[in-house]
Amino acid sequence: MDARLHPLFQPIQINGTDLQTYYMEQPPSPVLTAYIACFWESGTTPYGGYNLTEGVPSRVLPDGCTDILITYDAVCQQHSFAYCGNYTEPFAIPKPLDVTVTADYTFGVRFFPGGARYFHGLPLESFTDRRVSLEECWPAKIDELRERMAGTKSFEERVQVMETVLCLLPDDGSTYERDLMKNALHRIFVHGGRLSVNELASREVVSERQLHRKFGEWVGISPKRFSEVVRFHRVLSDIHQGLRTDWATLALNHGFFDQAHLIRQFRKLYGETPLTAAREHRRRLSELYNRPAEPSFILESREYNIKET
Repeated sequence: MDARLHPLFQPIQINGTDLQTYYMEQPPSPVLTAYIACFWESGTTPYGGYNLTEGVPSRVLPDGCTDILITYDAVCQQHSFAYCGNYTEPFAIPKPLDVTVTADYTFGVRFFPGGARYFHGLPLESFTDRRVSLEECWPAKIDELRERMAGTKSFEERVQVMETVLCLLPDDGSTYERDLMKNALHRIFVHGGRLSVNELASREVVSERQLHRKFGEWVGISPKRFSEVVRFHRVLSDIHQGLRTDWATLALNHGFFDQAHLIRQFRKLYGETPLTAAREHRRRLSELYNRPAEPSFILESREYNIKET
């Protein structure tokens, strides 16, 4: 992928406001920025008492990203390792009612759309809506990770372990596929997810069938679905920045047929209506994914003379 794509797509994950939990993020080093959106960690704080605060739980929203998840069980004092593909539907994470025991956490590596395949080399569609053991897709590194993660005592140390391991992996993507995916993602981002699959394929000089196949391999979902995700996050960003005047105008600005179309699409990816999202906009957001966008750039389009296979 290309690090210059990142400012063009900054999806929002809704993190809770529970004082007995925490969430933090850190950007990757420059050598990994083309592939990884961020390192993150969430967990509970080890103090007693019941959580009586009101509010809605954290939400996991479809964002086109995939994650390595390393979860620490403080009771058993051991880590478990998993890989999560693209989620195509949102879900809420219930708040724990009691955190009187010890501090558990989940450490994550969030791959930017198109970035994960450089590391495990497998088609992303194999993991869509699935959470699998990391050993299933990355067996060569699992023993090293278990040993090195066992000795970490902080978020910063866990980031350093993953940086070291990931920087040693080979980059084996073909030039053609990289250029095709970079250009296709760039077009989707700069158009806010409003290009049809036919338009996208035409501009990249490939068939719709081939474009679908490459998106399945590199992103895990179809170009149409991914475009819907990008447009949804543009709408959500406008809501959180207070840029809307009314729902009809918001729908028009983002290429929806009407207000009803906007609400249907939004509910499909948020789990609630835009009005609910507006009411929740003061919740603590992912800082890295809620920054103003940097200036755009244009990737050069190339003529591809690749036969359909």
